[in-house]
Amino acid sequence: MKSFEEPIASLPEEGRDISAPESRLFSLGGTTRSEREILSSFTPEQVAEIQRRQKLLSSLAYFVGKDFDIPVLLNPPGGGWFWDFERNEIKIDAQDLLEKPIDYLRFVICHEAGHRRISRVKGVVPDEVWQSPGFPFMMNAIEDCRDNNFVAETYPRFKDQAIFSYDLIEEERKAKERAGEQLGIVPKSMQAGFEYMKQWLRDVKGESFDIPKDLSDDVKEVVTKTLKAAEDFWWRYPSKEEADESEETITAYAKRSFNIAYEKIWPEYKKLVEEDIKNQEMQEALKGQQGQGKEGNGMPNLKDKLTPQEQQELEEVIEKAIEAAKRQEGEKVGEDTHGKPEENSDSEKGKAGSVIDLDSLSPELKQKIREYIESLPEELKQEIRKSAEEALKKFEKEIADALEGKLIEEDSDPKTEKKEEGEEAKLERPDTSELRKTIEEIMNKDKNAYEKARQEVLPIIQSLENDLRDIFTRRRASNWETGFKSGKKIDIKRRIQEKAKGITAVESRAWEKRERPQEKDYAITLLVDLSGSMRGEKIQETFKAVVALAEVLSRLSINLEILGFHDEMREYQKFGRNLSKESREEMGTILKEVDTSHAQYNDDGWALEEASKRLERERAVEKFLIVLSDGIPEPSSKHGGSKYELGKIVKKVREETDQKLIGLGIGSGTEHVESYYPSSLIGVKVKEMSEKLADLIKEVVANYDQF
Repeated sequence: MKSFEEPIASLPEEGRDISAPESRLFSLGGTTRSEREILSSFTPEQVAEIQRRQKLLSSLAYFVGKDFDIPVLLNPPGGGWFWDFERNEIKIDAQDLLEKPIDYLRFVICHEAGHRRISRVKGVVPDEVWQSPGFPFMMNAIEDCRDNNFVAETYPRFKDQAIFSYDLIEEERKAKERAGEQLGIVPKSMQAGFEYMKQWLRDVKGESFDIPKDLSDDVKEVVTKTLKAAEDFWWRYPSKEEADESEETITAYAKRSFNIAYEKIWPEYKKLVEEDIKNQEMQEALKGQQGQGKEGNGMPNLKDKLTPQEQQELEEVIEKAIEAAKRQEGEKVGEDTHGKPEENSDSEKGKAGSVIDLDSLSPELKQKIREYIESLPEELKQEIRKSAEEALKKFEKEIADALEGKLIEEDSDPKTEKKEEGEEAKLERPDTSELRKTIEEIMNKDKNAYEKARQEVLPIIQSLENDLRDIFTRRRASNWETGFKSGKKIDIKRRIQEKAKGITAVESRAWEKRERPQEKDYAITLLVDLSGSMRGEKIQETFKAVVALAEVLSRLSINLEILGFHDEMREYQKFGRNLSKESREEMGTILKEVDTSHAQYNDDGWALEEASKRLERERAVEKFLIVLSDGIPEPSSKHGGSKYELGKIVKKVREETDQKLIGLGIGSGTEHVESYYPSSLIGVKVKEMSEKLADLIKEVVANYDQF
């Protein structure tokens, strides 16, 4: 078999005629409306050069991404480079193709193709985690480093280009400038993200970590606490052979890396994100104050809460912000009116909403502003927070664009207007009154049953996640294996022992390699009793328990299936799929299912056996089958008789499979569960479930055979 290294050993040089086979590799001649419009702004000579380089880079994208069908499409000048994991296409900046050196272009296309090869978001990162403010930027920062390491190891010629092309100091300087202009302060989470990348660059150059002393204490503390985990993350990728082996292996590494990011980095990093949101809330509140005294905007007047000295300070910083905004936009009052400004001129309108330099505010005034925000009605507070989060997300995306390499997902906001093929989707940010109206509509809108239950059990979800994370992730700990002739790290203790025995460096087996992750560590089935005996409080409480477990297990990236039963089986969540909006909405029907005609039966023996068979097909280190029921069998004629007697099926599952079977009786009237399931909890209230279920699972993991 021809080695996949061979084409890369002679990467296409500038000027060489590379003919790509007929495919979707790139849209020669601008076959989409977007590309035709992009190319129309260039001269014929420039179009020819853009297309020549596009063709060359498309070949590299195929070789590195190992995806012959991946399109390499043009982005408008300034549109940046990215791999869109939703559409599986690489977008490249048309202007860069004319202006940037060929080595730089090779670096960026190899980087983006590397994302295609090993980066996985869908099916790995839960949607609710990916949507968290700050998480995509953090993940992009360290995933870029991981991607570069993979490509550099797989295609060694890429390594020098990767190091050469990273001018992080200049990019950080530009990002800080944009932060001052757009946010009025440099986000601390952004500083930490850049620091991870700078420390990665030191790492690949063979230099030791060196965190700058001029970083603020809180940023320095977060980076210091998480840097070893970040290092573990960016060295945790498949080898070329493993990547060639199967998609499952690539996904297994991606899941392992995500677990490192989510469990060891994100808890500290999100402290900085929360501080950034609070700062941006101040910015949004101050923008609202700039409209006071004009037409009014429904916001209570902050000045009423301030001392005369603080009022003067606030007026001064607002005036400075307005003047800075005028200078930035090149406005001159009255320039279109011969010295007589129009009553509603753009410059007058622009006074409201100018960006305040938050660093110029005194600590006392900052505290007063935060107290003012806390005193606002709940609807306004939520509006300000949402506006703050949107501003941060927009800024982070812009910085990711500027850094070239990144993961990107199409905006799923319902207010986003989708354009025609090839055109970008743009989201116009509404003004304060629009935001307030939007928030009120959202708050007043009827939520589905699942979302209502999720809101009710949010504190339980957090607590249960912490308890179960200790159990599941400890058994999934990432390790390095020793005993190899080559590798990424050296086992110092073993090498010392070898030297004492006279073993030379050539003969040494003291090198360490990454432990290959299990393809799937856990598989868990939730089997929910939907029979009529569950009506009333039992199904209400059981449903909340299902919601809490579903959310927690999704956050922990556990392979999960959720089934319901009476005399038929209801499938709410399949193995191997993310917990989606559709799955959540479908689970919302659980409450009504106990009132259907099917609910007169409880075929729990049959349902347990079927669920066990489905679970048996999953490859996993540990398998759990959790039954939520009141434990009263009432089988239908379809599944009656001794064949499906519940006690017999429970014994069969326990003795003939490696599945750990647990019975949960949520609420009162569930005492029968204990008589059928040796490992069980009965009469437990949802608010008690976190601690009690975690303790039971710990005991089951350690001593299951003794039950």
